Amino acid sequence: MPPNGSSSAAAVWAILRKECRSEWRTRYGLNAALLFAVATLTGVSFAVGRLPDRTDLLSALLWVVLLFASLASLAHAFVKEVEGHTMTLLRLVASPTAIALGKLLFNLIFLGVLELVTVPLFLILMGGPPPRWGAFLLVLGLGSLALAATTTLVGAVVSQTRGRGALFAAVSLPLLMVVLAAGVSGLRAQWDGNPIGADVRLLAAYAAAVLGASVLLYDHLWED
Repeated sequence: MPPNGSSSAAAVWAILRKECRSEWRTRYGLNAALLFAVATLTGVSFAVGRLPDRTDLLSALLWVVLLFASLASLAHAFVKEVEGHTMTLLRLVASPTAIALGKLLFNLIFLGVLELVTVPLFLILMGGPPPRWGAFLLVLGLGSLALAATTTLVGAVVSQTRGRGALFAAVSLPLLMVVLAAGVSGLRAQWDGNPIGADVRLLAAYAAAVLGASVLLYDHLWED
């Protein structure tokens, strides 16, 4: 691991590898997220059937499934360090910013794997029309970045508080309403053949604002 206080790329890479290895050993978070997504999509498809002409419902359903499938796992990015008493060790070998950026990259990879399984299954089960892949992936990618950045920041803030599970939901869900609204609007627009520029700009600006605030705050979160 990099020396104490390092915020270099080597420190970030070391944290990312630790997170990937830890998840690979148990696969608890990924399995739980995939089970939720598959069970939800299967149940909805049996209940309402295929919805090829309801792009409003399709875009909303996809984002709701992705949000709630990932939220429980993303909430534990820092909690598991506190509960496992490994946060102090991490702080000895890397700066708070390096720790948070490593966990942010892991959360992005986690979302990517979840979407790699969920999106094709969603299109098959719900009968979604063929997406405009460029616009579809742009909206999904920026939405995922904003989602990961927000949950990582909120997870870091509440990780050492009492009742952090309830507090994480209370803080993160209002912040994620912007992401959810812009993501749903962007996916619906690309399916309907409408411009997605406004939604893309909103998602990009929101992600940039959260990332900027995160970089400024991370070094002060765990000061004694």
